[in-house]
Amino acid sequence: MESKSLKNDQEKYRMIWTRAESARLFGKFDTKKAWEKVDSKLESQHIRVRRLWNLGYAASGVAATLLIFLSLTFYTNLFSTSASTISMSTAYGSRSEVVLPDGSVVKLNAGSSLDYHFDKLTNTRKVDFKGEGFFEVAKSKQAFIIHTSEGLNVKVLGTTFNLSAYPDDGSVSTSLVEGKVELSIDGSEGLFLNPGQMASYDKQSKKLEYASGEVSHQLGWTQDKLYMDNMPLSEVCTRLERWYDVDITLGDQILGRKIHYTGVLQEQSVVDVLDALCQLSSVKYELKGRYITIYGE
Repeated sequence: MESKSLKNDQEKYRMIWTRAESARLFGKFDTKKAWEKVDSKLESQHIRVRRLWNLGYAASGVAATLLIFLSLTFYTNLFSTSASTISMSTAYGSRSEVVLPDGSVVKLNAGSSLDYHFDKLTNTRKVDFKGEGFFEVAKSKQAFIIHTSEGLNVKVLGTTFNLSAYPDDGSVSTSLVEGKVELSIDGSEGLFLNPGQMASYDKQSKKLEYASGEVSHQLGWTQDKLYMDNMPLSEVCTRLERWYDVDITLGDQILGRKIHYTGVLQEQSVVDVLDALCQLSSVKYELKGRYITIYGE
C-alpha cells in the first residue's frame, strides 16, 4: 500500500513540475509558430485565417501571449464548421482575413461576420454577410452570391470589391475594383457595376442607385486609413467605435451634424485620432477607459 501511495504522490509531483516548467516557458511563446499551427489546423478544414490584428490599445507581452495560447486551444471560437457551412466573425477592435474553401479571400473589418456554404442543388457559392468586407472572389463557373440582412444581393463570378453592410447604418454600399457585379433587391431588376463604379442602397427609401466617390477611399480601412470626404463628426465617431472598440458620446448632438471633416487620418491609436480631430475643429474630449465624451469648445 505504501509503495502504491508513494508512486501516486510521485506522479502528482511530476505533473506539477511539468506544468510549472510550461508556465515558465510561456513567456517565451513563439507567436509566429503559434499562428502557423493555427493555420495548419484550419487548412485541414479547408479554411484559413491568415491574420488577426488588434486596432485598440497595445496589450502587454503577457496578454498578447495569452491571446495566442487561447487561440490555439479554443480556435473554434473564431468560426464554426458543419458539413456545408462555414461561419467567421470579427469583434469590434479587430480585423481578420480568411481564405474560403473555394480560394476566395475576404478581409473582414471590425464587427463583421459571414456564413459561407456551397449549394449543390443550384451549384452556387452563397454567403450571408453583415458588416464590411473586402472580397477577392476566386474565378469559377459557380456563381458567388452575397446576401445582406437588408435584402441586397451581390452576384459575382470572379471579382474584387468592397461591401459595407452594417445593420445599424442607414445604407449599404458597394465599390468595385475589378470584374463585374450585379446588385439586386429581392424581386427587383438588377444594377450592374463596372470597375471604378460604386452603388448605394438606402434602407429607408428602398432605393438602389449608382453613387459618386473614390473607390480607393472606400478601401482605406484595409490600410488603417480613414478617408473623410466632408464626413460628419457623427459618422467619424461610428467608425472609431468599431475600429477601436470604444463607446463615444457627443456632449451636444448638434456637433455630430454640424462639424464635417475632409482629409485622411492614419494613426496608431484612438487617442492620436481624437487629438487630430481636436486640431482640425473646435472640439475637445474626455477619456475614461473605453468611454469617450466629445464636447464643443
